[in-house]
Amino acid sequence: MSKKLVLTAVAIALGVTVLGFGAGPGAATVSCDRYAATSGSDTAYGSASAPFRTAQKLLDSLSAGQTGCLASGTYSEDVRVNHGGSQGSPIRLTSAPGQRATVAGRLYVPAGSNDVVLADLNLNGANASDLPSPTVNADRVTLTGDDITNGHTAICLSIGSVDWGTAHDVVVDRNRIHDCGRLPYGSTNHDHGIYIESARQVVITNNYIYDNADRGIQLYPDAQGTTISNNVIDGNGEGVFFAGDSGLASSDNVASRNVISNSRVRYNVESWWPSGNPVGTGNVASSNCLWNGSQGNVGDQVGFTATGNSVTNPLFADRTAKNFSVPSGSACAADVPSGGTTGSAPQTPPSPAAPAAPANVKVPVLSGTARSGFRLDASAGTWSVTTPLTVAYSWQRCDRTGATCAPTGATTSSYTLGTDDVGSTLRVVVTATNAAGSASATSSVSGVVQSKSRKSALSLHRAKNAGLRRFLLRR
Repeated sequence: MSKKLVLTAVAIALGVTVLGFGAGPGAATVSCDRYAATSGSDTAYGSASAPFRTAQKLLDSLSAGQTGCLASGTYSEDVRVNHGGSQGSPIRLTSAPGQRATVAGRLYVPAGSNDVVLADLNLNGANASDLPSPTVNADRVTLTGDDITNGHTAICLSIGSVDWGTAHDVVVDRNRIHDCGRLPYGSTNHDHGIYIESARQVVITNNYIYDNADRGIQLYPDAQGTTISNNVIDGNGEGVFFAGDSGLASSDNVASRNVISNSRVRYNVESWWPSGNPVGTGNVASSNCLWNGSQGNVGDQVGFTATGNSVTNPLFADRTAKNFSVPSGSACAADVPSGGTTGSAPQTPPSPAAPAAPANVKVPVLSGTARSGFRLDASAGTWSVTTPLTVAYSWQRCDRTGATCAPTGATTSSYTLGTDDVGSTLRVVVTATNAAGSASATSSVSGVVQSKSRKSALSLHRAKNAGLRRFLLRR
């Protein structure tokens, strides 16, 4: 694939022009169709004033071409993208304008959920099963502007699966992918920053991929036509790895103009092909800035060709603080991420927004029979804030038309009608309270309360008389 075609593919996937980066999907100019907030409710409408509570509900609500925005805060949940958009009209999950949201849990994009953009999010994929996260087995999925990690527990980004679906045309651009995989470095040989298992024409550009336990980027066993360009790949167990197995071989993958440095276990660039397995062809590592691999910069060139690479100290501004900026005079200056990204250390996500006072989404509803001796029950209604939230009930007796209401003194969710209520209507006022304030909502009135039926009263009278007769006869 030519460099011009690669740039065009990236531009189309991200919605930018080739001449300059425009606003990414999660930038301040993003237009949100649906919202979620940690103070929301999944029974709400998903609007800015009545947001959903979970990222899952938000994603499930989106149609092709729509954007779902997460307010600042941490969404502790495993998320499955149950449907995608359409080609050229993806669904997008992103942080709300000017905010930064964290999804803590496994993120899974299964085969068939194509045309999805995940933008400007903190994705902490640590999960109870230690499965890779994000896992992408769908086509035309873009990850951009994300901070991806799992606190050294497993593989981070996994693209394609020999068993669960080959992924096509995935774009990984302008992310930080770091601190993935079990320590110590190289102890498992399985835990990588990016694991391209079975995929076609993946584009990996302008990322910072660092401090992952094994490979920064693993191409194994069936990665075909991957483009890896303008990334910093630093401090991983190994850097870029071409490989195959089980009768499969990764081929036609090109890693060019990257900084690949400080691999802790073996080489910055290497390959592996088991005995009797096909050996990959067309794999190239060219024009990269290589530095300080533990066993060297380039392993034996089997199944790949290394050409035009320089061995040069990139002179990172502050590698300890993960500031990978390089001075303009560095020989590696042309190889670091471009297109509006910064080499400085990631910023601390903003604190979650102050809690909002509850707002009513659906009024309380009465159920039961409006008759003396029977009971009315009231729902709490639906509120924009679910936790922590308390609700209080106040029953009111009104005239036959539902006017001139006064408190009855009852304060529970159920009310037993008495003779004083006959000829009146009832309603309930529910007050929801949290740390930020209170709000009230009033139900519709009940029907006019009827007295006990004459038939019921007569039956009771007859039963009493029959009991009296039996008593007298026994005497």
